Parts: sequence; C-alpha cells; structure tokens
Amino acid sequence: MTSKLFVVPTKYPELLSEYALVGANLERANLAGKDLSGVNLTNANLRGADLTDANLRGARFIRADLSRACLLRADCEGADFSAADMSMSYLRACNFSKARFWNTKLRRVTAKNAIFFDADLTRANVFQSDFLGCRWNGAILDGITNADWAVFFWYMPEGWKGMVRYRPGPGLNRLDDSYFGGYTLQENAARQKWE
Repeated sequence: MTSKLFVVPTKYPELLSEYALVGANLERANLAGKDLSGVNLTNANLRGADLTDANLRGARFIRADLSRACLLRADCEGADFSAADMSMSYLRACNFSKARFWNTKLRRVTAKNAIFFDADLTRANVFQSDFLGCRWNGAILDGITNADWAVFFWYMPEGWKGMVRYRPGPGLNRLDDSYFGGYTLQENAARQKWE
C-alpha cells in the first residue's frame, strides 16, 4: 500500500532525477555544462564543485552544501536553494530568476551581474557578498540579514585615481555595473583559462 504523499516513479529517468542524487557526495566534481534541470540534490555535498554554464533550471538544492562552488553563467531559473550553504561561491552572471533562497547562507559570494528577477531571498544571509551589477526586479527581500555589509555598488574617486571604496563618501562616484559585464578575467586560482 502506498501513501498519498509518496508517488512511485514509473520511469527510470524520473527515478534518477528524483532520488539518485539526494545526499550525494559531489565535492569538487566537474559538472561544467551539464544538464541537471529538475534534479533533486537535497542534502548533497557540492562543496567546491564546478557548475560553470550548467543548466540547473528547477533543480532542488535544499540544505545542500555549495560552499566555494563555481556557478559561473549557470542557469538556475526556478531552482530551490532553501537552507543551502553557498558561502564563498562564485555566482557571476547566473540567472536566478524565480529561484528560492529561504534561509540560504550567501556569505562572501561573488555574484556580479547575476539576475534575481522574482527570486525569493526571505531571511537569506548576504554578509560581505558582492552583488555589483545585479538585477533585482520583483525580488522578495523580506528579513534578509547583513545587507548593510553586502556590496551593491562600488565608489570610485573622481578621475579614476585611487582605491575603490564600498561605502559612499565625498568625491566618490557610484559605479552601478561591473566593468566587464557578464564576462570575467581569471579572478581566482580555480580558473584554468581566460573566459
């Protein structure tokens, strides 16, 4: 007898996407360019994984460890990152439209030029994260924590001389966009090549 809450999968791909990767250990895995759309990665260990250009539409990362993961240009539309740990992840130019980040740790992430259209960041922790050039149209930011420590704009001295600042001040011009747009130079040691 089956419960009404549990639906028995009838096809192998459905079984694979629903249950096979729950709690999987994919630490430092190379998943660049892979199609993981709709896959259930609840409680999975993706610490330091490379998900560059991956299709993660509708994937579930509930309570997953994505700390130090690289999601450069990943398509995460409609993905669920509830209670996930994404600390120090590289999220540049990601599409997080309609994604859920309830109670997610987004501490010290680099998310330059990411898109958060209609995303739900209720009670997300964004301590010391870099959101320069991000788009937030329709995003839900209720109860977001440590937003005063996150970087949403850079401030450059007039004439482009001197150090970049993260807080406004006299004689500083606000920069709304990252200079390179959605592309990046080799910014960390994990990168093998220029992009």
